[in-house]
Amino acid sequence: MKMGNKDLKLQQQERQLLQPKKLKFNRMNTDIEKLKTKDIEPEIMEHLDPEANLQPVITEYASHPQRWWLLITVILLNLANYSHWVAFPSVTKMAAKYYDQAGETMDLIPTISYGLGVPCCLLATYVVENIGLKVGLHIGGLLTGLGGALCCLSSFPYLADDIPDNTKFILALIGQAMTGIACPFISCVPTKISQHWFSDNQRTMATILIGMSNPMGLVLGQAITPFIVRAPSDIPTMNIVWFIPAALGTILTLWKVTSDRPPSPPSPSAAMQTIQPKNYLHSIKELVTNKAFIIMFFFIGGAMGYVSTISTKIEQILCSSGYSDQLSGVAGALILFSGFLSSFVFGIIAYKTKQLVLICRIASIIGIVAMILIAYFFRVPDNSIPILISCSLLGAAALGVYPLGLELVVECTYPIDQATGTAFLFLSSAIQGVLLMQVENLVGQPLSAEKMKIQSCVAMDDEGHQQPKDYGAYLNFITCYMIFFVLLFVLFFRTKMNRTNADWQHHHRVEPMPSVVTQTSLIADTPDDSSMESGSLASQHRGP
Repeated sequence: MKMGNKDLKLQQQERQLLQPKKLKFNRMNTDIEKLKTKDIEPEIMEHLDPEANLQPVITEYASHPQRWWLLITVILLNLANYSHWVAFPSVTKMAAKYYDQAGETMDLIPTISYGLGVPCCLLATYVVENIGLKVGLHIGGLLTGLGGALCCLSSFPYLADDIPDNTKFILALIGQAMTGIACPFISCVPTKISQHWFSDNQRTMATILIGMSNPMGLVLGQAITPFIVRAPSDIPTMNIVWFIPAALGTILTLWKVTSDRPPSPPSPSAAMQTIQPKNYLHSIKELVTNKAFIIMFFFIGGAMGYVSTISTKIEQILCSSGYSDQLSGVAGALILFSGFLSSFVFGIIAYKTKQLVLICRIASIIGIVAMILIAYFFRVPDNSIPILISCSLLGAAALGVYPLGLELVVECTYPIDQATGTAFLFLSSAIQGVLLMQVENLVGQPLSAEKMKIQSCVAMDDEGHQQPKDYGAYLNFITCYMIFFVLLFVLFFRTKMNRTNADWQHHHRVEPMPSVVTQTSLIADTPDDSSMESGSLASQHRGP
């Protein structure tokens, strides 16, 4: 049947209005304003509410292959950054002798590297949120590579032979400081990448892989370094080994990270965020007035600060009770490796049940038990097996739910940019980690004459390097400190699953416009269903 001119004109206007290529997501607000004032036929306008806040809803979403390159790049940068950071404290005695520095001076390497995350965290958040993910990762990648290169130069065979020991130490310190500055640029992006690049049924997996690459880097640095460095002369080999992944990560970042977002969003919540106006100060205000986020700020930050402190101090604490560097390395690695494995178990359970809050609460209570066991067995000689069991339990409970904690932060702060909330968690962990590390200098006591006979930190006649201490009061303090924030989370944390609700509303309530067969449609905002919380949502929506 022949089509009338008027019907043909209507269909042409529909296609022009709803053509996906015309709507560029980084300029969505401008495009919509133009569409609102566009001269549209009455027959098309009747589908639209002229008073509504129009926004695009994509009825088909695409996941782009580049997301895997982005995932691999960030994982490699995290592995390089964290493995080299923890390498020095895992062999403090040997490093102190190689650089001819006191143990307290060697503590500056992990402390300054970690502490620089505090001021740089806000800068990293601003860059990633307002300038773009690409620029932020390029900064983090370059600093990671340059920092590793300086550490390598501080001990490179033959080249460093004529450099004074103090100068070599300063080169290593500056190199570690640069990786510390790079860290927040890399660490604040796990949920941002999973949100904007991965579909809703792949988000948790992506967050787990990126989020757990931090502790996996610690695993590698903590477990492998003591076997590489068996004498002070092995420090150059250590620096070369950990420079290799840093160099590869830098090259991969500059080569493969070429855009901030994919050409089209992978999920409804990602599409909604593309049209949200960005206001950095407003985002910060929203975060600091969000009760659920404040609790997570102290809880997750404290947990990561505690784990970082134990990972940094474990060699010093255990050698004071007569344990070897190899046992310290294995114990530290078990904390992180058990956390890596259990994160997949918790991720599967969370995907099936949608009970993120309940899972985190149960794991937190198990974490309290693990911390108490560590505080006891770390100070008692000849208890290697209980130490390994306690460390495994801590890793499974604390690090295993870390990716779920990141997902909870996104849920309670959506639609605020994910990088902002994640960066503030890193800020909290850096502040609390430095605090817990420095408290050791205040409460640590000299070992008694009896315990000096069993310690394995130094030879009896060794002076000026790593000195053993009694860490009993210190272990009590950091354990009580962390138990307080665990109880704060268990007893008082409540939140709505805002991002999940946005996806749920799209899948169950949004219908495309009549007679529209193209990919994008314009509809009015659906009202927020404030009754949909994490518990009730699980019974209504079992899949993405």
